[in-house]
Amino acid sequence: MTANELVEPAWITGPSYTRTLGPEVAALSELAGFVPDPEQRVALDATFALGPDGRAASFEVAVVACRQNLKTGLFKQCALGWLFITDQRLIVWSAHEFATAKEAHRDLVELIEGCDPLRKRVKAIHRANGEEGIELRTGQRINFKARTNTGGRGLSGDKVVLDEAFALQDSHLGTLVPLLSVRPDPQLVIGSSAGLGTSHVLRNIRDRGRAGTDPSLSYVEWSDDLPGDCQLGDMCSHAVGEVGCRLDDQRRWARANSQLGRRLSLEYVEHERRMLPPAEFARERLGWWDEIADTAPAFDLDAWAALADPAAQPIPRTVWGIATAPDRSWCAVAGAWRRPADGLTQVALSDFRPGTAWACARVAELRKRWSNGPVVVDVPSRGLVPGAIEPALPAQAQAHAALSDAVAAGSLRHGNEPALTVAVREARWRTSGDSLGPLGHGRYHSRDCGGIGGRRPWHSPPPRQVRELLNAIHTKSSCGRQRHPGPRIGTRPGNPWAGSAALLVAQRPRPASAGTQNS
Repeated sequence: MTANELVEPAWITGPSYTRTLGPEVAALSELAGFVPDPEQRVALDATFALGPDGRAASFEVAVVACRQNLKTGLFKQCALGWLFITDQRLIVWSAHEFATAKEAHRDLVELIEGCDPLRKRVKAIHRANGEEGIELRTGQRINFKARTNTGGRGLSGDKVVLDEAFALQDSHLGTLVPLLSVRPDPQLVIGSSAGLGTSHVLRNIRDRGRAGTDPSLSYVEWSDDLPGDCQLGDMCSHAVGEVGCRLDDQRRWARANSQLGRRLSLEYVEHERRMLPPAEFARERLGWWDEIADTAPAFDLDAWAALADPAAQPIPRTVWGIATAPDRSWCAVAGAWRRPADGLTQVALSDFRPGTAWACARVAELRKRWSNGPVVVDVPSRGLVPGAIEPALPAQAQAHAALSDAVAAGSLRHGNEPALTVAVREARWRTSGDSLGPLGHGRYHSRDCGGIGGRRPWHSPPPRQVRELLNAIHTKSSCGRQRHPGPRIGTRPGNPWAGSAALLVAQRPRPASAGTQNS
């Protein structure tokens, strides 16, 4: 790839315009010693395009590209244009992480201070932590902010950069966009690499941009759009060395990375391929989006309802499980045991409350009353109960899958607690690292453009140590190598099925009631 050879975007859409100030902004950037790449010139033309009324032709400009290719440099060039050519009164540059915004401030200051004609127009450079900004003698300002969970407050400006847009939340736009309505010529410039499964806001922008039907959105995306599938099709694991895998196709690398052969070396991308998990490499170097495969429940809800047995009581060999929400706002305790009468496994939600401080005492109470059996905890719950068993993530994921299989097979009974039933109804399959579980609103790592086997999740065969652990968790049925979906409750104390039931409840955002407490 030569410095002057344009890598055409995979997607480019936008409204018509009468003229663009993109070339002037590119020339200013060159004056500052920051020469735009051909791809950045394409995006500058879209950003500084003007309509018949002399205002920005696009209210939104979205640029999606792989990391370390063009986005941050483009935003710095836009900032120069807004400050010194279009004379915007207030520009706000926001990022998901404050460190990103702070680094952008430092880079822009270096560009301006290194160019005498620009430096002479500066009134003040603010470097105080959290107050980073640049102010010109003629009143133009740019501030650098980190987005917060409270929404888009403090982000309002004439031009607003939303960097790291994969982390944008509905609350950010819900607060910010109405504030821009009083600005004479507002504009949002949005940048990101390919979206995560949770990037709902960015995905909405992508879908509108690719469709090309939004008259106020300019959308430019660089990603792998070459046709063809892996040599093994859906059976490809995408592991390094897999014959004919698309992730090893250097033509695709060049298609998605305009800087390959320029600032980005082939050797470094080869190193990334060896080092990164396949899903990460596909997203960050090929621009493949993490997609939610569907919104179908993880469990057959009719089958679940038919398995209710709220009258069952814990027995002396009950295993207790604790699961905590990632933000520690809620905690759940559940029990699981083998029913003496029919040999089926029973799970029951014992408690579900805000916070975690109550969990240790509650488990001690349950063990004293019903069973002094083992306690299994998930990762966020570690340390809540001394001596608790801490299964590895692959073992937890296998237990989640076994729980789903048991529901389908009818070999499980549950206490029909309202909080557990609601959690089951809202559960969705997701991948987490190399593990798969029916928790929360996760995602399949599948590609929207050509796909990697449709709904097939990213995962690799478990290593020997994990297989041995799973062998210790699951029982063998009388049918040779077929594994029974149920655990050896009592005889295998590491079984995390109780934790699976607790985790289903704990990872719900928040229940309708204040909590649940059963005997």
